[in-house]
Amino acid sequence: MARPTRDDVARQAQVSGATVSRVLSGRDDLSIAEETRVRVLAAAQRIGYQPNPTARALVTGRTGIVGFWMCLGYSRYRSHVVNRMQQVMTPSEFAMAITDVEEELSRRHTLSRAMRLGVDAIIAFDTPTAGGEFARARAASTGAIPFVSMGAYWTEATNFVGVDLYAGAVEAMRHLIATGRERIAYLHPATSEAWPIEARHAAYSAVLREAGYAPHGITTPDVTLATAWRCVRERLASGAQLDAILCHNDDMAIGAYRALCDLGLRAGPDIALVGCDGIEETEYLSCPLTTIQQPIDQMCTLAWQCLQSAMENPGGPLLQRVLKPKLVIRESTRR
Repeated sequence: MARPTRDDVARQAQVSGATVSRVLSGRDDLSIAEETRVRVLAAAQRIGYQPNPTARALVTGRTGIVGFWMCLGYSRYRSHVVNRMQQVMTPSEFAMAITDVEEELSRRHTLSRAMRLGVDAIIAFDTPTAGGEFARARAASTGAIPFVSMGAYWTEATNFVGVDLYAGAVEAMRHLIATGRERIAYLHPATSEAWPIEARHAAYSAVLREAGYAPHGITTPDVTLATAWRCVRERLASGAQLDAILCHNDDMAIGAYRALCDLGLRAGPDIALVGCDGIEETEYLSCPLTTIQQPIDQMCTLAWQCLQSAMENPGGPLLQRVLKPKLVIRESTRR
């Protein structure tokens, strides 16, 4: 069966093809009677007509797609953020197209491939280098795609809704020291050492210097539970004398918690554990984990509002906001 066309809708609604195009473009600034608009929409629904997205983009200048740049290495936090952003965008007519932009930059050293995807705007989530690369690419071109960074990394040259993980990690470290911990390790992926600024690591080092304590790094090849479990287990089994571990994210904290359990150690009384992100899974372990809780709902809502403003007023002032995470103290850091 042939796909319904614009002319089929026009015949069903007894109007011209041009009128169908005007109604289905979604514009409300055209002088079309409400009765005609309703009749066209009903006819389109009745015969199952779907506008050709390429043709519609040529007419309206918009694709209806927002690019969502992120790193696709799995973590529960990233999954929560993508889900929440989809919920925030649902009332709009925009769809989300996800691109692993950090992987592309590591392989191609350019955003050319990501920029070829026809999108109306871009949100970059937790991308250490993409924001700066985008700002440089935009400065060298005449087109200005609305762009917002959100999360732990941003550049002052673009719109952003940032999360101050440095402040969150400082609070977590001072909490650990206040509970009497002195031999505190930082559990983190090796990739973070190559990032321009890794706020959690910087905060960890600064607070240790302030307290006069030595650093103890535990480096993993990735951010999965399995590698965190293996690396923490190996370090502790080798005789390392630690009394606390600050973890790069909650997934790694859960892996570290399992390592302590396997070695007969107690999270809290024996070795304190702090995660980062605030995923709900941390609350439902036998020993609930202390975590640096990121403001996911507020971050996604503000980023979407910021992007909408940038799309409506491309030449407007930059919109920039920094949010603070919350340290949620639970049994894993109590004596």
